[in-house]
Amino acid sequence: MTVRRCSPGIRPKVFFQKKSNIAAWPKLPKLEEVKSMGELATYKGNFTMAAEKKWLTINSLSAKSNVTTEVQGERPSTTSLNKCTIKHPGTEEDAAGFCRQAMADDLVFLVQQRNGKFRVMGCEEFETVTKPAQALGEGVTGEAGTTLEIEATDVCPAPFYPGKIETEDGDISGADGSAWSDSSLDEP
Repeated sequence: MTVRRCSPGIRPKVFFQKKSNIAAWPKLPKLEEVKSMGELATYKGNFTMAAEKKWLTINSLSAKSNVTTEVQGERPSTTSLNKCTIKHPGTEEDAAGFCRQAMADDLVFLVQQRNGKFRVMGCEEFETVTKPAQALGEGVTGEAGTTLEIEATDVCPAPFYPGKIETEDGDISGADGSAWSDSSLDEP
């Protein structure tokens, strides 16, 4: 493992979708199928969305949002508990509506690291728990906003997703956030 500079934090745009709107999932490789450690933590293939569905966005305050992972359980049944805190700057109707949806639905999130790579919060096998909270702030300098606490059990610490992300604004690459091209199909 090589030591590299690592810029902490996530970028402000986070993608999400109801798990029921995902028709097919990319796959994590089996332990015996990989040639590198990085491959173990990287999805192969693309998310296939249900008809007319795209990834939706929520904006975060990137300086106050974070992703963490930790091991849970005992061998041979250990899994990763992936946690994400998203601080959203709004408390208006759209934010409150999102909170209502998040409490009722099993959501999947795509969170972009500062280096451009996307990580997945949520997996096909386990339910994602999203706990929203809102604060209107106090006084004239208090902090107002919406906080999402996301917990997603997975077989991998927040897997990397280099595949296609279909959005309302066009398709982008999960490898680096650039515009998706069909030549990207040859990549992971």
